[in-house]
Amino acid sequence: MSIVTAEVKDNILILPVETIEKLGWRDDTNILFEKQNGKVFIRPKELTPEEIADIACTYLVKYVGDATDVKTPVRQDEKWRVEVVLSYRPQTVGFLTFSSEGKLVENESDSPAKMKGLFR
Repeated sequence: MSIVTAEVKDNILILPVETIEKLGWRDDTNILFEKQNGKVFIRPKELTPEEIADIACTYLVKYVGDATDVKTPVRQDEKWRVEVVLSYRPQTVGFLTFSSEGKLVENESDSPAKMKGLFR
């Protein structure tokens, strides 16, 4: 384990860029601070299945169309797998994969064109 010294200035916690990069955090990473028994634990906030489903639905409406819906996301190896179905009949048209932070993993997801082609 490595130790990092950080500074609080004007009520803002300042971490060295090297630390942020080493942890794999990006500008939009949500961080959870948890205090237990006098210790502070800092980790990326993991999204809930409901939050992932909302992100997936927003993506689908924008890129595929509003005739799609999602089943409950399933957590698999630090990622979320989301089954995409038609909203008007029980037909799977594809799958989307998201990181634990809610970023689409494009190379592990079906393309919008493929999904559109399955319900036309």
